[in-house]
Amino acid sequence: MIGANPMNDARREFAMLAAREPVPLARGALLIAKEEYPDLDVEAWLDQLAALAREAEPIVRAGSDTVEKIHLLSHFLFELKGFEGNAENFGDPRNSFLNKVIKRRLGIPITLSIIYLEVGRRLGINLYGVSFPTHFLVKAVDERGELIIDPFAGGKILALDEIRARLTQIYGQPVDLHPTMLKAVGARHILTRVLRNLKNIYANASDWNRTLAALDRILLLDPRALEELVERGGIYERLECFKPALDDYQSFLSQAPEHPAAETAREAVLRLVRQVALIN
Repeated sequence: MIGANPMNDARREFAMLAAREPVPLARGALLIAKEEYPDLDVEAWLDQLAALAREAEPIVRAGSDTVEKIHLLSHFLFELKGFEGNAENFGDPRNSFLNKVIKRRLGIPITLSIIYLEVGRRLGINLYGVSFPTHFLVKAVDERGELIIDPFAGGKILALDEIRARLTQIYGQPVDLHPTMLKAVGARHILTRVLRNLKNIYANASDWNRTLAALDRILLLDPRALEELVERGGIYERLECFKPALDDYQSFLSQAPEHPAAETAREAVLRLVRQVALIN
């Protein structure tokens, strides 16, 4: 039998961070990476982000308004510093670890967006994450309105027609652009989405212990993430951790007795009660 994941130092730090509000974005992203790279020095990588902002400051400061500052920030990050989207190997887990993205200058939309947010905010630009379907974006807000920015595309400012075209491509048919698709999201949501990316990568590779670790941290950020709760129960059962599996299914049923997955969870509870009784 494989035991449940121990609470290592990185997980303890992440649990303390997840209990805070607001959650510090860059620190949270680095603590996600620290579980994979235990020797990671979080403060040193935060200093690297601060150094990027200091280097960008005289360039971005030359912009007379938000549009110019966004163009200059994108020029600095994606042309001068060489950050780019890793389109050739999108599913590489390193694309989700902020230290590796900073070092390799390669990432996916959400991690490039974290760097964009962290550097731009240090320079006084009013930036927010946007949890657009399948592709994370950033928006800049000022008194004149909003700009939607795609860090994966080199910081390109997207017109509404381009955003609608992306929706059509994603869904295979014309879809109305609802304002909620472009609403600002906070660090808790962003970190959860990073972990969901990792969870999917590891599950597709049948790496169940790392899948479980991602699920654990999602539930630290959002204890009411029901889909992840029932999914974690399934992973625990797969790993023959029957008591934690039973606990997760029972917790799920207590919170969502009418959920579409409730009947499957009830069957799992009956099955796991027998397994736990055999062990005891």
